[in-house]
Amino acid sequence: MHGPSRLRLPGSAAPPYRPLRQRRGTLRLGPTQLGVSRREELLAQGHTDWSLRTAVERGELRRVARGWFAQPTAQPDVLTALLAGYRLTCVDAAALHGLWTPHRGPSEQDLLHVHKPSSGPTAPPGLLVHSPRSRTWPEADAVASLPLALEHALRCQSGETCAILLESAIEHRLLTPTAVQELLDGAPAAVRSRIGMLSTASDSGSETRVVRWLRRRRFHVEQQVFVEGVGFIDAYVGGVFLEIDGRSFHSSEDAFGRDRRRDLRSIRHGLQVLRLSYEQVWHRWESTQEDILSTIDEVGAFGRRKVEQLAAR
Repeated sequence: MHGPSRLRLPGSAAPPYRPLRQRRGTLRLGPTQLGVSRREELLAQGHTDWSLRTAVERGELRRVARGWFAQPTAQPDVLTALLAGYRLTCVDAAALHGLWTPHRGPSEQDLLHVHKPSSGPTAPPGLLVHSPRSRTWPEADAVASLPLALEHALRCQSGETCAILLESAIEHRLLTPTAVQELLDGAPAAVRSRIGMLSTASDSGSETRVVRWLRRRRFHVEQQVFVEGVGFIDAYVGGVFLEIDGRSFHSSEDAFGRDRRRDLRSIRHGLQVLRLSYEQVWHRWESTQEDILSTIDEVGAFGRRKVEQLAAR
């Protein structure tokens, strides 16, 4: 796997110690996160069948499937799957686990990925059923655990989406690189080939998309390069530094000002910086690819000389 760059500018700069990120999300999701509980869980908490019936009559709980009860705050997608006799998995489960998930087009936005242990009647519209690999439920949860959801995603999603999910699991500190490699080792060779090399340095799915595309075009890419007075910059390729926005919403005024200050300090070093927005990466990707290549062609030589000069200091 690719890791963070050791390049620092100037060469004598001392990058600050980067503490490990706090773990975000969980490997398994329960009643607290989803708002749905199995009857056995509620009985273990002190409920009785009589108190459950009373809670349903009062509207405090709702029966959504055999042995399942939902609170008024339950996740809508989880309810949709349970009501049809399925459990959420793949990208929809990954999103609930807190992973960065790619932008989904109009044809996919209202489609839920679900699974159940045995084949049955045709699924209702809006549900994409993952083929069962077992005749019994592999887990008791209403939503697939993160490892199971990723296992399903590897056989369902594009190589790019799989790379985004796996790198996000590493970045969120939910899975170690070793655990991710074990998932890949259990996947068919065609799946591993489609995904290719992963990185432990990506901060967002947007960064994964850009860096993966560049590396597949045989560019040498350095990720998380430290520049004195600026901090860590997402990527460096062909004499150009890339700052990649992983957020779908506009930055706050404070964040906007901070980004501009970083750009000004980079320019004072003579560095060539190209800032890419979420919209450019996900809604105008083809034209953005052309912009990146054109920028490298036009200012890359100058940028490489500046980097070489700074690296020698």
